[in-house]
Amino acid sequence: MPFERDWSRYQNVTDSGILDEIIDASDTESDRDDIHRRVKEIFIQKTGRHFAEKPNSIQEIDGAKSLIDRLRDMDSCAIGIATGGWDDTARLKLAGIGVDLAGIALATGSDATRRTEIMQIAEARALNGKSPDQRTYFGDRVWDKLASEDLGFDFIAVGNAVSHSTAFADLRGHEEIFRQLGI
Repeated sequence: MPFERDWSRYQNVTDSGILDEIIDASDTESDRDDIHRRVKEIFIQKTGRHFAEKPNSIQEIDGAKSLIDRLRDMDSCAIGIATGGWDDTARLKLAGIGVDLAGIALATGSDATRRTEIMQIAEARALNGKSPDQRTYFGDRVWDKLASEDLGFDFIAVGNAVSHSTAFADLRGHEEIFRQLGI
């Protein structure tokens, strides 16, 4: 079965969600859990090797690391990172741009298949039982925007791949972003 390269055609744009759809379409008799385990293992190995050979292939959205660092220092903020990638590859990418995960909740495609579920897990981990005053999700794709709408999160678009009323080309303008967040 050919791999669909247009991610918007997948119901769940996460590593595990895409793999599930490929398995469903392949009409295989193999054990789904075994396929997931083997593909994930190979993918993580290849990703790690790629980053080791080409460390400059990991590109930070300009200002992302420094924004995370500044938000982490604010007592009024709880930070959660939600990504559709598997945990090991997400950690490789974050480490590759220098993001220290201390004090940051991380939820990935290893935790759930659906992006909304991943976001809810990140939120629960970040809040540790507290109730939020506001919930904002920064995203760069339409599936981020749709998941935010489904969950009632405020959404801030980053880059030019998704149109939204609140958008930034990158994350360098911290003061403008803080005004938007009301902090």
